[in-house]
Amino acid sequence: MAIALAAAAPTGAGDLALSAADGSSVRWSEWVAANGPAAVLVWASWAPGAPAAVDGLPELAEAARSQGLKLVVVDVQEELEAARRGLERARVPWLHDRHGAILKQYRLIELPILLVVGQDGRELARMDPSAESLRRLER
Repeated sequence: MAIALAAAAPTGAGDLALSAADGSSVRWSEWVAANGPAAVLVWASWAPGAPAAVDGLPELAEAARSQGLKLVVVDVQEELEAARRGLERARVPWLHDRHGAILKQYRLIELPILLVVGQDGRELARMDPSAESLRRLER
């Protein structure tokens, strides 16, 4: 289990162009300003562990709420329709990042991964995508 508090965190929210589930344009900086602090599950259907992460979303959402965080899934590097198929049963808010810009923004090299970000988009923590990890987070 990996829980790491970010000491030298990457830059803040930046101006990443994402899509909402309905295909409308969303600016990451605006989303986190309006919804942060947030638990962000960075996910892709093709990644090892992706089905388990989706199955655990109800428990993860509850753990996020108990920490005062809003949970959002950011699907990366796949077509919007693939994201919809993978997340249709998730029942949590999700955004789509077709080209994986969020991976570069936060220097992510494995998926799925759970980030905690502040309202300014700065990474506060990164951890395994489990409710247990999130419950142990000390902020």
